Amino acid sequence: MEFDHRTHALLERILKVVERIDQRLAPKQLTRSVAVRFTGDFGMSLNALTLNVGQTSQASVVEFLADGVTASGGVPSNVAYAFSDPSATVVLNADGLTATVTGVAASTAGAVTGTMTCTITDTDGVVSNWSQPFTILVGVTPPPPAQLTQSVAVSFTTPQ
Repeated sequence: MEFDHRTHALLERILKVVERIDQRLAPKQLTRSVAVRFTGDFGMSLNALTLNVGQTSQASVVEFLADGVTASGGVPSNVAYAFSDPSATVVLNADGLTATVTGVAASTAGAVTGTMTCTITDTDGVVSNWSQPFTILVGVTPPPPAQLTQSVAVSFTTPQ
């Protein structure tokens, strides 16, 4: 079947209208950014962690709407944490979503960068892949409190 020029032009316009309708009906990605949330005795921080030797922290993924503050409600999966420096360990937990961070030795070159990667499935079914850098700085262990008592002795009373 052959088309004349007018039929061909009409089919092209119809195709463009169908594409615009498809774009408008397609689900929109809700998640606009992600961050690594660090929690522990020191409080909470996003994408940057400072801890002492021996301290631990839990790292988790938090996903945000376009405002950068409100959680999108998306579900993370395929989470991985990459960090390679002798100052700390970052080990994925059994849940496959969070990681335990442990300060091992004082950082010698300042804060060290790592990367968290994940997939987010938004509540509307849209799936997106993310990569988020983070930093870890390990300080020195604070000295223990000064010990006042330096020795002990046994005291006897006068014999009777």
